[in-house]
This record gives sequence, C-alpha cells and structure tokens, in this order.
Amino acid sequence: MTDLFVVANGKLQSGRARRRWAAAEARLREIFGNRVEIRFTTGKGDGTQVARQALLSGAQWLAAAGGDGTINEVVNGFFEEGRNIRPDSALSLLPCGSGNDYVRIFDISADPCLAAEALQRSAIHPVDVGLARFPGIDGRDEQRVFVNVAEAGVGGGLVAQQNDWLLRSRIGYRIASLAAALSFKPYPLQLVIDGTAAPVPTPVLSLIVAGGRYFGNGMHCAPMARPDDGLFEVITLGDFGPAEILTRIGTFFTGSYLRNAKVTHRSARTVGADCDETVYLQLDGEMVGTMPAGFTVLPSSLRLRY
Repeated sequence: MTDLFVVANGKLQSGRARRRWAAAEARLREIFGNRVEIRFTTGKGDGTQVARQALLSGAQWLAAAGGDGTINEVVNGFFEEGRNIRPDSALSLLPCGSGNDYVRIFDISADPCLAAEALQRSAIHPVDVGLARFPGIDGRDEQRVFVNVAEAGVGGGLVAQQNDWLLRSRIGYRIASLAAALSFKPYPLQLVIDGTAAPVPTPVLSLIVAGGRYFGNGMHCAPMARPDDGLFEVITLGDFGPAEILTRIGTFFTGSYLRNAKVTHRSARTVGADCDETVYLQLDGEMVGTMPAGFTVLPSSLRLRY
C-alpha cells in the first residue's frame, strides 16, 4: 500500500540536482519504506497526467519534487474545470528547483532532505488556488490553475524567450529581467476588478495577479499576499522609463517598488484583463498563453501538507 506518491521532475535524475535529490529520496525511503512510490516526469505537462492518474487511482497524499513549474503541473492534476477532483487528498512540497518561489511563504525547508524529514511532523493547511482562463499559444481557449503568481507583460515575455540557463540563478534572472524591461514595449490595459472596471494608468509594463509573495527567483512582488485569505493581490507596473528601470531595479526585488506612484495595488476575488496587443501570460513561471485573461480565486480548495 502506498502512503505517499511523489511526482518528481525528471531533471532530478541527472546533472547537479541529482546528488541533492538522491539524499532526499534515500530519506523518504527510510521513513516510508515500501509505502512511498516515486514517479519521474518525462516531459512538459507530464506531471499533471501522472498526478491525475494517481489521484484517480485513490492516492490520498501526493508530493511534488521539483521547482515552481513542477508544483504547478501537479496542482493542475488535482483540478478539472475549476473543481478539485479529490478534495480530501493532500499535497506536500519537496523544493528541488532553482527558484522555489512558492515554498518561501511556508515553513518548509529549502533543503529537500530536510523537507522530506519534516513530513513526519506535517499537518494540513488549506490554501487558495487561482483559476485562469486565457487563449493558449495555439489560440484555443484554455484554463489552468495556479498557486503562486500570474503575470502578463515583462515576465511573460521573459519566460517566452526560454533562456532557462540564464534564469536558474538570482543574478542571471536579474540581468535577464533588466534587459527584458528595457526592451519591452508597455501596453494599454483594461482591468476589471470584482466585476467593476478599474482605472489603470496606462500603458503598463506588467500585470501581476498574486496569491503568493514571490516570483522570478526571489522577487518580492506582493509582500502583503496571503495564501489562505481568499484574495488575489492585483498589481500593475506603469510606464517606467529606461533611466527609472536602471536606477530602481533593486526595488522590484525588495518589494519597495509598491510605494512608487506608477504602481497600483488592489485586492480582488475576480480579475478580468484585456488589451489590444499580443502580451504573453505566465502562471507560476510557466508561459501558457496570451491576453485577454480572467482570474478567479478558489478559496481553501487545496489541502497543503507541511
């Protein structure tokens, strides 16, 4: 009988990540013995299918071993048409990625071996999930859930460039973010908050819809966000000129950028966003499609176990 079903990013089987994961896997097998099953993903999107099949087969406790992208795929395995197909099942997080932005807001060790050890003392914590509707890359209507941050603008364009090697380190991400912000053309945004049109100083560099507090390898984008309050924190970055970007890039990582007059912040349960240009959308660090997009909070819809 399996007590814990682990969906692990296939990249953990080789390269620099292999050694850290090997120690965590050994500890899991010490704790759970033959009651733990570990399944490695084989490609993009595979985590969703593996998690979905495990849940449909009766798994009550899953763990996602990887980074934010792996977590996102596994969480999408729980949800279909905005509904958690196994609301009594729980998810744990074993951070093995380069950024691990979502787990920063919880009492979860960044060391996967220590995170595995802590599962013996874990408890259930209900958290919110965001449901996003948008046109996919092929233009067809899609919907996906996310747990951390949705972003349209500079970040989506950055992820779309697929410079994975540059985005793995914090310094690399800052360099790439600076270059992307300097070259990005701000876009006019129409925003609807909880069913009411919300004025936005346009054009904007970025729209952030946050349930978590960090994205972009440690960027403190939404310090006020809570994962269990049933709200999004909706932030827009206005038309910062090149000189402003160069001199204030650090404030975007510390969260102090929110005090700038060109930044707006609102809390919301539903968000609608539209524009007349092609603007890329990313969810939890994964580029998924383009605008227009709609976002809805699914309060306390996922049982996180840590």
